[in-house]
Amino acid sequence: MEICKLEHIHKDYRMGEIVTPLKDISLTVNKGDFIAVEGPSGIGKSTLLYVMGTLLKADEGIYTYGGKDVSQFNDAQKSEFRAKKIGFLFQDSTMIQALTLRENLIFTQGVGGNKKNLKKVDELLYQFGLEDRADFFPHQLSGGQRRRAMAARCLIHEPELILADEPTNDLDEHWSEEIIRILKEQTTKGTAVVMVTHNSRWAGQATRRLRLEDGVLADIAE
Repeated sequence: MEICKLEHIHKDYRMGEIVTPLKDISLTVNKGDFIAVEGPSGIGKSTLLYVMGTLLKADEGIYTYGGKDVSQFNDAQKSEFRAKKIGFLFQDSTMIQALTLRENLIFTQGVGGNKKNLKKVDELLYQFGLEDRADFFPHQLSGGQRRRAMAARCLIHEPELILADEPTNDLDEHWSEEIIRILKEQTTKGTAVVMVTHNSRWAGQATRRLRLEDGVLADIAE
């Protein structure tokens, strides 16, 4: 079953000169997909995830989610859409510094009118090895602990689509493997994952591998 579809997406940045990371992107994401997007640094992989998460608007093309054209959403509708449907695991994600880790998860869970489930919060803290850090503030966590905390936050509202940008950065081998395992596990429940990675080992865990180059996506032959 289709979750979302990008058709001929084009995105420019104007910074003195025009840079076009996305020239003609077409992609269909179905329930349970695990898609890895590879390519050189600075090529536009993160831009693609930002467009899919409605954090950036494409200059041309059509992006539909659940059959609806998201370009027609107003800001409030986009915020609700992100809160209910999308799980973000981005490198530049931040938590609310005035709240403890547990409070951050509870807050995120309730955004967009989602029901709060404290049992789910505790389960995720345990799953990511953070139960003893539940009452710590974000600045008290190590880089790896913050990355795991952001992964827990990504899953707290049981999203339909997870957008992961280099999700194993700052993690040791054990937790890198765990993050990939957990992402794969989510796809067995019908959640779709689109993951940007430079690591061919982790990309090899995906059910579909794509390469972004010269503004277009192409399947990587097995």
